[in-house]
Amino acid sequence: MAPSIQSLSMIHDSQECIKPIPAFYCCYLLRSCVRHASLYIGSTPDPARRLAQHNGDRNGAAKRTLRENLRPWEMVAIVSGFTSRVAALQFEWAWQNTKVSRHADLDGNVIQELGVRICPRTGKGVKGTAKPRTSLTNILANLHLLLRSPYFSKWPVEVRFFSADVHRVWQVWLQRVDGLLNDGIRVVTDFALDGISEVERKELLAGAGRVGTLDVGYNSIKEYVEKSQFLLEDGERINCGVCKQRLILQHDIIAVCSHSSCHCAAHLSCLSSHFLKDKDSDSELIPREGTCPACYGKLEWLTMMKEISLRLRGQEEVNRLFRRRRQAGTPKGQGLKSVRGRGRGHSEDESDALQVSTGLDIVDLTPCSDDPWTIDCAIGELGGIAHRPGGESSGNDSDATITPEMETPPQRRRRNQNTRTQRLGLQKSATINLSDWDDAEVIE
Repeated sequence: MAPSIQSLSMIHDSQECIKPIPAFYCCYLLRSCVRHASLYIGSTPDPARRLAQHNGDRNGAAKRTLRENLRPWEMVAIVSGFTSRVAALQFEWAWQNTKVSRHADLDGNVIQELGVRICPRTGKGVKGTAKPRTSLTNILANLHLLLRSPYFSKWPVEVRFFSADVHRVWQVWLQRVDGLLNDGIRVVTDFALDGISEVERKELLAGAGRVGTLDVGYNSIKEYVEKSQFLLEDGERINCGVCKQRLILQHDIIAVCSHSSCHCAAHLSCLSSHFLKDKDSDSELIPREGTCPACYGKLEWLTMMKEISLRLRGQEEVNRLFRRRRQAGTPKGQGLKSVRGRGRGHSEDESDALQVSTGLDIVDLTPCSDDPWTIDCAIGELGGIAHRPGGESSGNDSDATITPEMETPPQRRRRNQNTRTQRLGLQKSATINLSDWDDAEVIE
């Protein structure tokens, strides 16, 4: 059944206070490289930036990580896949306070096992009366317990280990407990820092290490978002891929297949029922994944929800995603204007076509000093394209060469003195006005 006619309008009315699903949010586990017994649990949308804060490279470190004798810190594990900041903070608190969390079903067997410590190097149990709250074994045991709880086990989270010895403790603990994780919770490893010396390890960990390679933006679904916008803004009649009814683009909440070659679209409620029906599960209300009714490809529910939330709530994020990056060194608000191959009335696409057809390079005439027409600067920027006055061209491949009329140094100084007062208080432009080339002559 198609959703209500007012469903989409209600979302638009409340989009000012509701943000789209974040591109990335995770809970992380820090360990001191100096003292491995010092551990810290936190949450962040940008692990690399947060790690730099904890190590003192940026402002904003937590109070417990300010001690210089414990730095640098390394990020040994993260739990990602949270659909909101509130969800990540909720899991963070439960991980830090598992004993009093209502989501942790602690029975007698688990409480007894929490007093056991596992050596990260050997993977064997260690006897002693160490504090269970500060041990690595206890923290990983609490993580495993929360991921098996009825509440968190339904979440589409992923556990990623960056340290082999921490993952070894995790594997040993899995052998000690009876419960297994839900099949929908993925556990991945990333041990790129192993096998190197301790000095190199600390130098890499002082930076971002492998944490810096994580995709914390929407770049992974950029093509998906672009495809959905093109499909839904085309104006053609689109029928639901499940119920076959016509989609009302202005009112219905529509989900689009994430595969680039498939143009299937469906009501969100219809696609959800289709996924749950294929899985034949009565206990789940929200699916994790399913198959497209048109191309039969695998679809992840979280990825589809990110695209829908961006389309309905995240216009600013979409504009930022498709915004062209300004070229380095170009002032804000100004593009790189070129003289070569561009006349008045030409668009950027036309100027690019002119450049390709003539085989000439675009020349940047950004001024090198306060005077935009310093002779040495202009000649240096033009390189082998512009002629020197009275000299020969240094360029050999150009079919035609444009040479501006240069002023002599006395004339230039007099002109500067007359116009210097007029330029005070005005913002200097970093581009050349095309009218300055009206008197240019072509050298055959």
